[in-house]
Amino acid sequence: MKKALFAVAGILAMTSAVQAEDWDTIRAGVDAPYPPFEYKAPDGTLTGFEIELGNEVCQEITGNDCEWVIQAWDGIIPGLLARKYDMIFSSMSINDERKKRVLFSEPYYTTPSAFFAPDGNNFDPDMASDTRIGVQRATIQDTYVTEFLPDAEVVRYTTADDMVVDLKGGRLDAMFIDAPVGLEMIGEDAAISQVGEFVKEPKRIFGEGVGAAFRKRDADLEDAVSAALEKLKNDGTYDRIMDKYFDFDIKI
Repeated sequence: MKKALFAVAGILAMTSAVQAEDWDTIRAGVDAPYPPFEYKAPDGTLTGFEIELGNEVCQEITGNDCEWVIQAWDGIIPGLLARKYDMIFSSMSINDERKKRVLFSEPYYTTPSAFFAPDGNNFDPDMASDTRIGVQRATIQDTYVTEFLPDAEVVRYTTADDMVVDLKGGRLDAMFIDAPVGLEMIGEDAAISQVGEFVKEPKRIFGEGVGAAFRKRDADLEDAVSAALEKLKNDGTYDRIMDKYFDFDIKI
């Protein structure tokens, strides 16, 4: 349990320090699988970009890896508010609607969204009437499709895995998802490809980038996490982890 927490961050050249007292571990809520950000390795352990980055953050603050708590996305903010974990570290875009409920760290990455569809079905995001589009429930992609494609049938999923299964099985005309996640999940399947350009606007939906989320009263923990992220960006740790999972720069 939390007793007291403070963070001291100093950035001189390429170094900084983050310290915390009486914090043995940080519980981090995560929606998995969501490759390449978080997923299970063949041995059952959690891995991925955010798992590795989150563990480095927790090590900076507590000296221990995060204690990861898997939570379905549509319940991830309620789980935080119910104290099931201390922060959300799970590709949560910062936007005004979420800011009403939680406190965010500084953003630590940004990626676009994209439509993916089976080749040959002629899906066109600009002419999406009478089409079935899959989204993960309660995501920014859900909000976007609901608002901008009102004539489409929106099919909402608890997990991205189930959505990809239905897309490959012909039960969806397209899915709308974080672009790196979509590219990772379709893999080498030549029958499915990205349709159209990356989608990044409007900012009121897609937000200011991805940040860690906290209960509003835990501003001290947010300070420590933001300071740790800044240190990891400056000392090269962030880039090392990013380069392991991405062929392009996602850092803010």
